[in-house]
Amino acid sequence: MRAFSRNIGGFPVSRSPLAGNFEPYLDRRTHAGLEEAVGEVERLGRMVHGLLALARLENTATTPEPVDLDGVLAERAAMWEPLAAEQYVAVDVTGLPLGQVWAIPGALEQIIDDLVANALRLSPSGTTITLARTPGTEFHVVDQGPGMSEADRARAFDRFWRSSDSHHGGTGLGLPVVRHLVHASGGEVTLDAASGGGLDARVRLRPVTGGRSRPGNGPKRAMRATARAR
Repeated sequence: MRAFSRNIGGFPVSRSPLAGNFEPYLDRRTHAGLEEAVGEVERLGRMVHGLLALARLENTATTPEPVDLDGVLAERAAMWEPLAAEQYVAVDVTGLPLGQVWAIPGALEQIIDDLVANALRLSPSGTTITLARTPGTEFHVVDQGPGMSEADRARAFDRFWRSSDSHHGGTGLGLPVVRHLVHASGGEVTLDAASGGGLDARVRLRPVTGGRSRPGNGPKRAMRATARAR
């Protein structure tokens, strides 16, 4: 799950070696076109990986397990901090500890990675991405980017959907995977306008109580996506 999340998020962390292999043999005037073509090939590759991941999720039955929400938030924030720093963006975890939640194995890491990747793509230099914990085993991934209109937020979980003014290399599959994983874990995810601008992705998961009874109606919960995307 974690290795795949970087592909689904679609966040470019390095320059493509494919372009570098060809550049010495091409006229310098064609380099810009090569970079653009390679970028599109890589985007299509991420899209194929995303479709395969969704297909696996939709045809897999699994059981939610107790997960340390605070530990996973801290771990993923630490992973993203150096990548965000390259864009002069900070990553901060706030709020009081929330304890354990129910989630299918590997889902929480994937959810956080995809939401942070989306936020980082649109975050201006000098801003902060906040992973905010709030009461009720709920966390938010809040950016200070351009945000989304109410109409766009209503469509943002549609599979392959991308904003008409989108200039990034997203695949339109990151948010479908997020929503599917959240629902499969027995939770909810919504997108809201952040105060002061930007986007607030809110994820609410079920707390692990003293009885530790599993969420859902049966011993297994089949994962059926109704996917959507940013």
